[in-house]
Amino acid sequence: MIHALNKRILQYGVTMQAIPSNPARDVVLPRNTQKAKRQKVKHFENQELKKFLAYLDNLDSDRYRYYYETTLYKFLLATGCRINEALALSWSDIDLDNAVVHVTKTLNRDLEINSPKSKASYRDIDIDQATVSMLKQYKLRQTKEAWKIGQRESVVFSDFIHEYPSSSRLKKRLQTHFKRADVPNIGFHGFRHTHASLLLNSGIPYKELQYRLGHSTLSMTMDIYSHLSKENAKKSSIILRNCTKSTIGGANLKINISRQSKNPIAKIQ
Repeated sequence: MIHALNKRILQYGVTMQAIPSNPARDVVLPRNTQKAKRQKVKHFENQELKKFLAYLDNLDSDRYRYYYETTLYKFLLATGCRINEALALSWSDIDLDNAVVHVTKTLNRDLEINSPKSKASYRDIDIDQATVSMLKQYKLRQTKEAWKIGQRESVVFSDFIHEYPSSSRLKKRLQTHFKRADVPNIGFHGFRHTHASLLLNSGIPYKELQYRLGHSTLSMTMDIYSHLSKENAKKSSIILRNCTKSTIGGANLKINISRQSKNPIAKIQ
């Protein structure tokens, strides 16, 4: 605000020919990036997560639209993938036998496949057996639905209309579900932040979280999430106890960290 005022005053001096130029126009103010990132971190608190998961489990799974959306939301919560990374996935990118998701591409606004955001975004994400089971059941259901309209699908989250679905259209549906579930609108990226928050509460090292989320630098991970671990430090034991009572796919949610592995494993049991 002060800089803007000074800039206007000096510009007036230029107009009145009192000074030859406005030096304030060349000043680049440092951004408070950490504060900006903190303001963007929307995630579910434990009770909100349980409430949303219960809402999803009560949707009519016979309606494929609901089944599709529920699977997508739970997949994002279980993996921490960015929405356009998830929408770009083909079944060949998911190794169900070894419980690994290979992230090698992303979807752009024109619904075209692009390379990931950075080198770090190329990664393998370990998934638990409950998520594997969910995906196997979903794949069978997707195949049946595709056969009804004479299609064969290789894209994991295809909507049968376009080769790849639009995240903006899916976002509108997500907002509707948030409203009906009476939980905060955290957006698709909020699932990613919720995933990170659960892992931090379970004691995952920042370096492992960095790899799992595909961040380029450790400082990026810490800038975004360090305040979450501080805020939750006093209540971590309560949150973890309650987290085991949450459900994804009708099962208890437990976060187990494999410290022997390069990747942390978000166990959804």
